[in-house]
Amino acid sequence: MPVLRPRGVAALPALALAAAVASTVTAATWHGAAWTAAAILASLLAAAGLLHSIRSSLSPVSALRTAPGAGRWQVRLPGGWQDAALVDQHRGPAWLTLTLQPLPSGSTAFNHNNVTFTVWQRTSRPQAWRRLCLLAGAARRASTAVRLREAS
Repeated sequence: MPVLRPRGVAALPALALAAAVASTVTAATWHGAAWTAAAILASLLAAAGLLHSIRSSLSPVSALRTAPGAGRWQVRLPGGWQDAALVDQHRGPAWLTLTLQPLPSGSTAFNHNNVTFTVWQRTSRPQAWRRLCLLAGAARRASTAVRLREAS
């Protein structure tokens, strides 16, 4: 299943930044030229910071595979397909955010590098979306049952 962002979601940070810049510059013009220049400079720095955070926070995951059973998850990272363990999930009305922990190749030892990404309902086929939600829900119930047994 490919992991893609809908076009409308990608535009939201840019719209928010444009609204913030417009209101800041408008308010600064009421106080004079020096305030306007400072507001424009601050807006440029905020835009640069926002662009940097958007680009650096993109998930390296480009696709996801899973199979029913023993919690088998695989993510396609820039280096290829890698086995992973499901750490956490959050489901919304049209999205599913997954946190997976890639397993080192040839080993069952865990590392501390988690990848978090969102699968959007609009970007997947209905059957694939239902299957992914069912498998993620089943994995959550299984991990809760294991934690309850370990505690007692």
